[in-house]
Amino acid sequence: MALRVHGPHRITDIPRRRYRSPCPLRHAPMIHGKIRPTVGLPPMRIRPSNATLGATVTEIDLAGIDDADFEAIESAWHRFAVLVFPGQHLSDADHLAFTRRFGRLERGLKRRHSGVGVGRLSNVNKDGAVVPGEALQARFQRGNRDWHSDSSYKRVGAKASILAAHVVPDEGGETEWADMRAAYDALEAPTRNWLEGKTAVHSYRFSHAWHGGLELLSPRELDDLPPVEHPLIRVHPATGRRNLFVGRHASHVIGEDLRTSRRRLRELTAWSCRPPRVWGHRWQPGDIAIWDNRCVLHRGRPWPEDQPRVMARSTVAGEDPDNEWAIVAGAP
Repeated sequence: MALRVHGPHRITDIPRRRYRSPCPLRHAPMIHGKIRPTVGLPPMRIRPSNATLGATVTEIDLAGIDDADFEAIESAWHRFAVLVFPGQHLSDADHLAFTRRFGRLERGLKRRHSGVGVGRLSNVNKDGAVVPGEALQARFQRGNRDWHSDSSYKRVGAKASILAAHVVPDEGGETEWADMRAAYDALEAPTRNWLEGKTAVHSYRFSHAWHGGLELLSPRELDDLPPVEHPLIRVHPATGRRNLFVGRHASHVIGEDLRTSRRRLRELTAWSCRPPRVWGHRWQPGDIAIWDNRCVLHRGRPWPEDQPRVMARSTVAGEDPDNEWAIVAGAP
């Protein structure tokens, strides 16, 4: 028997025999039995991964979704935390329009006082040549190979990240995601008790000092990124689930010995980011993925440095009315 989640225009088929939900789907109606979609519209299908997070969504055109489509997508996103949509080939305008459905956009590090657009994660320079591995651009991006939550070094971390593949290498370059909800659920009591009530300092300077990249920002831009504090255990605002909040930007735990707490944070991240809590995607041109930074860590995988990789990325700002990194309404 399949669990069918439906709205006015779409059907989602979730085979029960292949998946046990990590949390209830709270925002979409659920029934058993067959539902007829609107005439002329194919069903949107969601295929869960074999991990505790992640699903692949097909038979939907993100450039033409309506409010009912988005409601179903958002509900699935809250349930699976990561959604991959193969073969979308979105324009930058459609990419941004899809992003804005999830909330206000977040400015890039060098765009705080300017407009916003789709950013590029690329090892190709403006002349179309692949940059050498020792170049600053390449070293900066190499830091993305460590597990992290986007913008956790800001006072309000990112809500969501949306990544689209434009040019992919022949091998490598995958993106992997780790489920911090399931990691919290699997904690042994002594570790959980140690984490309760503790706060970690997240620092851009700390995380980017390892691979290089501090030179990309001016002193003023670095001053915009002071160390911030985040609890090690957080509650997801939409689902109510508790999850760990760690990753490469977490420098140390307040009130604990610096070296000891850094070691424990590294160990906790490594333990959390292993099967069955990890899911990866091998990119093809046109694929697009969205993940929830509030309960997911992610990382990029290496690829041959002489091969190009060009990705388009946008970020949804964290839901704080005073978030200084969010784009205000009406901004370009």
